[in-house]
Amino acid sequence: MVTDLFTFGEVLSVFISSDTDSVMSARKFERVTAGAEANVAVTLSRLGLKSAYFSRFGNDQLGSVMLSDIQAEGVDVSLAKRVDSFTGAMVRNPGQTAPVEISYLRKGSAASTIEPADILDSYLTSTRWLHATGITCAISQSGAATVKHALKQAASLGLKTSFDLNLRRKLWSEADARKVLQPLAENIEFLIGGEDEYQVVFGSSDAKTVLLEANNRGCKIAVMTKGDQIMRYSIDGEYGEITPPKVVAVDPVGSGDAFTGGTVAGLLSGMSVFDALTQGSICGASVASMFGDWTGIPTGTAGVVSKDVLEAIRSNE
Repeated sequence: MVTDLFTFGEVLSVFISSDTDSVMSARKFERVTAGAEANVAVTLSRLGLKSAYFSRFGNDQLGSVMLSDIQAEGVDVSLAKRVDSFTGAMVRNPGQTAPVEISYLRKGSAASTIEPADILDSYLTSTRWLHATGITCAISQSGAATVKHALKQAASLGLKTSFDLNLRRKLWSEADARKVLQPLAENIEFLIGGEDEYQVVFGSSDAKTVLLEANNRGCKIAVMTKGDQIMRYSIDGEYGEITPPKVVAVDPVGSGDAFTGGTVAGLLSGMSVFDALTQGSICGASVASMFGDWTGIPTGTAGVVSKDVLEAIRSNE
């Protein structure tokens, strides 16, 4: 199957407390599927493009239901592997009236055993774009080796790539993250990171300085996000800023992935970089305005957000 985007990484079953805003006191939970790379794949699919997702899933019920969830979004999961390990999970509260509390069950999970041999050249030669994140690097040494391998192979094939630094301090130290992520953040078509992530990986959070450095490292489009605040970017040395749509933020989790997916979809549809980044910011704002990683992902055709969705978002600004 020829796809517009191929991505791989870790996906989790997320259990969200539904009867109280505290994991400690909750007795009822709702389950959803989420993961940075899977979120991007779902965004591309919602916008009318073809995406494929690879991971290792356990031979358990969670693995089965998560594969079903992703497939139901139109994402090709035929490449996924089932292995004799458990499928990762996360428990959290909604964070509506209290700070978000998160507990993970992921060390030694099926996804953490992903290895370079899993990513065949045929997966890359049959797609238009490869997306990877720093989370895959953080979950295991083999995960980091897999990201390095995939990006290297993509470069040798002339395949466009995006890489989200996606630093998770609960998974590794800043020093370890810098050691692994900095060498990967080069010769990337579209590099994404938050202000604090650029600080860790590049040693500076000054937008103009660090984004230009990313350009000089071969990253054509370098973006620094900061939630719902002004997004800074540099395209081949040309600096600019975009103000995201103003929405009532309900749950920001997953909004960054929607931004990435919306931007990549725009680029694949033939938009200018500025227009693609603008579309990405709209997708991110839409997700932040609703609860859940996938709930607010807009729909569209051929990689372009539907006009009625755009009007609805703009009417709420």
